[in-house]
Amino acid sequence: MYSSVTDICTEDELDAMILHIESYVPQSLSPHWTPGWRGESEAALLDAIFSARAAYGGPTSGVRAVVQRWRSHRGDNRLDDLTTLAELTTTPDLPVEILSNRQLVPGNSRTKAAAAAVAAQTLISVGLSCSTDFEQHTKEQFEAFRAIPGLGETTWECMLVNLGVRTDKATAHSNSFVADALEPLHRNLAAGIAEDRSPVILTAAANALGTDLASLEHAVWRYQHKSRKPKQRHSEAELRSAA
Repeated sequence: MYSSVTDICTEDELDAMILHIESYVPQSLSPHWTPGWRGESEAALLDAIFSARAAYGGPTSGVRAVVQRWRSHRGDNRLDDLTTLAELTTTPDLPVEILSNRQLVPGNSRTKAAAAAVAAQTLISVGLSCSTDFEQHTKEQFEAFRAIPGLGETTWECMLVNLGVRTDKATAHSNSFVADALEPLHRNLAAGIAEDRSPVILTAAANALGTDLASLEHAVWRYQHKSRKPKQRHSEAELRSAA
């Protein structure tokens, strides 16, 4: 039975959540069980750009290999200053050489490596140079970013998710995933429960699976983004008012 208590996850809800996770984003199969790149603006940007329309790869391949090559080039364990990357806009072939990747952005206007340098320069120009700057991002900053050919809203959203910045769309994805898991238990009430208690339920699931919440949320976001847009669900209050 539904309870309005917002700080608990019942045993049945946890079981349903674990089953849903293992059915759609199992740790054994999904490459996205990583906490993203919190506190590392450079890594978050590179990940967002290089994961677009490409296989994510494993711990030492694909996107994470690109980030590791940049880390080695920078010689710094913390990649949280976009300045060095932005300086490469004057030599667009150099970032390709450094990152050892010649993939093109959607639309094929430039390489992803060159686009990363342009994006870094653009972000700095609108006041975003390190991870903490993104916590209070604005619509104007977003518009400047998505005006870059080959980049756009999805790349922006992915970058923010990598940084652990909670957006309305990321929240909607999480709520939709939890609601789908709880549908067999709560039916039409699942959306309202997810809206109230998604963080609590996801935290309980992460603990039960022996992982951290950031990694679970990252895997969920990637799955929800790839599979479909968040469903237009109705809360319990909306259902009552429509009756």
